[in-house]
Amino acid sequence: MSRPYARRVGSRGAYVRRLRPNPHDELRFVRGTLYTPDEVIPLKQIGKGAFSTAYVEKNPPAGGGARVFVLSADNVYDKELLAMAHDEAPRNPHLPAVERFGHTHDRAVFTMPLYKSPLRKDDDPVGWRDYLVLKKCRDDAYAPAYGGAYKRGRSGYEINEAVYDCAEARGVRPSLLEALRVLIDTAANYGAEYVFEFSPRNLATYEGRLVLLDVLYDREALIRQREAAMKRRVGNVW
Repeated sequence: MSRPYARRVGSRGAYVRRLRPNPHDELRFVRGTLYTPDEVIPLKQIGKGAFSTAYVEKNPPAGGGARVFVLSADNVYDKELLAMAHDEAPRNPHLPAVERFGHTHDRAVFTMPLYKSPLRKDDDPVGWRDYLVLKKCRDDAYAPAYGGAYKRGRSGYEINEAVYDCAEARGVRPSLLEALRVLIDTAANYGAEYVFEFSPRNLATYEGRLVLLDVLYDREALIRQREAAMKRRVGNVW
């Protein structure tokens, strides 16, 4: 079991709990295979985001479900905060069961069950209605950010709080509100710019229940990445 320790991260320099290295820290990822001190795990890529790539194991253990492994950039904490949120509320059915697995030379490795994603209406009709409410709340909270609130310094944390207030006012069920609150509070420890995004592709179901699979991202990190990519493209042109 990993033990927490403190490290200064985020734009505000807040101290947050990081997960100490566990016995799987000596990991290697080579050509689609993850090597640990005690097993070799062939993987198949199933998804890719701005900072992380998700794989499912090709040969799951007999009698057990397939594990998903997420390899994430070491300087971005969205998967780590999901692990911390799950640690905070392990019984909440809407939080993904993300756990820290180890570390390669340049990437953090997390594991979770294989959830059914993207979210579809038939998989969880109640969850689909919740999704539509959350999306509307997020759109209403985020839209002013483009019109001036963001320029005035409105943070991701403030937008997330507005989403929570809206969801509560619209009667979102208590278990989902609890999951939102845990995510907001955990994300705040990693800086003020983690912000919600709700779409079918970052939501899932597990045994017919809505799962907030990957609903937070770091706005500042994404902007930095896009700016760096633009500079590389401009440099290649010239």
